[in-house]
Amino acid sequence: MKALRIHGPYQARYEELPDPHVGPDDVLVRVHAVAACGTDLEIYQGTMFYFTSGLAHYPIIPGHEWSGVVNDVGQNVTAFKPGDKVVGECTVACGRCDFCRQGWYNQCTNRRETGILNLDGGFAERMAYPAAFLHRFEKLSFEEAALTETTAVSVYAVKLAETCPADRVAILGPGPIGLQALQAARAYGARQVVMIGGRPSRQELALKLGADAVINPREQDLVEETLRLTSGRKFDCLIEATGNPAVTRELMKIICPRGRIAMVGLFNSQRGELDLDALVVNNITLKGSLGSPNNWDETLHLMETGQIKAAPLITERRPLAEAAAVFKMMAERRPELIKAVLLP
Repeated sequence: MKALRIHGPYQARYEELPDPHVGPDDVLVRVHAVAACGTDLEIYQGTMFYFTSGLAHYPIIPGHEWSGVVNDVGQNVTAFKPGDKVVGECTVACGRCDFCRQGWYNQCTNRRETGILNLDGGFAERMAYPAAFLHRFEKLSFEEAALTETTAVSVYAVKLAETCPADRVAILGPGPIGLQALQAARAYGARQVVMIGGRPSRQELALKLGADAVINPREQDLVEETLRLTSGRKFDCLIEATGNPAVTRELMKIICPRGRIAMVGLFNSQRGELDLDALVVNNITLKGSLGSPNNWDETLHLMETGQIKAAPLITERRPLAEAAAVFKMMAERRPELIKAVLLP
C-alpha cells in the first residue's frame, strides 16, 4: 500500500509499505479521506510534545481524523462487516486501568493515540484499527466524516461546560474546533452564542454557522462588547479554543459569577496567566477538556441530522501524496485555509 510516513522532523515520504497486520480484534479499513490537523503538523516539524519528550518515536504514519470502509475483519469481530462506512476515535485505550474502568478512557495511562502515539494513522491507503473504537456512519460524505474527531472534541468541551438553554456562551477562537463548538452550543440550545477573535473571513463563517455576534478584540474593547452583547451580565460559559496563552488573562473579565470554562486549546508548553482571586471569589468552574470520550455516537447524530455541519470548514482537498504541501500551507497560516482533507 501507499502511505505518507514521517521519519523525523521535515522528513515525510510517500512510500510503498506492506499492508498492515489485522489482529483478531481489528478491522482492515480502506481509508477514503483523512483531515490534516495541527498535531500532524507538529509531528512533521518535530515539535510535538510526545516526540520531544521521548513518549513517541519516529517513524510514524500520522492522521487521526479519517473515514473509510471496512474491507475485512478479525476473527473476534462481530459488530462490523465488510462494506461498513466507519470512523475511528483518536484514543485507543487499554480497557483495564482504573481510568478505563471508570469510563474515563481518554486518561488511560496505557493509551495509544491514532497517528500520534504508538499506533499508525490514516495517512495511508489502508489501516488496521481496533474494532472497539470504531463507529459506523451512513449519511455523511467521507470528507465530512473525516471531521468527526474534530467535532467530537468540540462537543465534549461544550458538554463539560454544562451548556444549556439558559446560557450565554462565548467561543474563543474560530479555528476548526471553535467553529464546531459554536454549532454544538447552538445544538444544545444556548440562548446566545458569540465568537471571539479571528480573521474577518472566519468571523463571517462563524455568523453563517449560527453565531449571534462576533467580537474582534483587535478592533473592539473585549469587555465593553461583552457587556453590550449580554446586557451587562457577561457570559455563562466560555469555550477556550485558541491555545494562545495571552487569552487566559482575559477570561475572568468576561465571565459572570458561577460561570463555567472549558479549556480545549493546547498551549504547546507555553504558560498563561489567570486571575485566581477572581476565579475563587466568583465561584468559577474551570475544566480541562481532553479528547472526546463517550461522545462519538452523539456527535455523529448531530452531524448526520445537520445540526453540526462539517463541509463549510473544508477549504482544501489534495491527494495524499501532496501532504507536505499542505503542511507548508498550515505552517504559513494561509488565511484561506481552515481544514484540508487528503485523499489516499
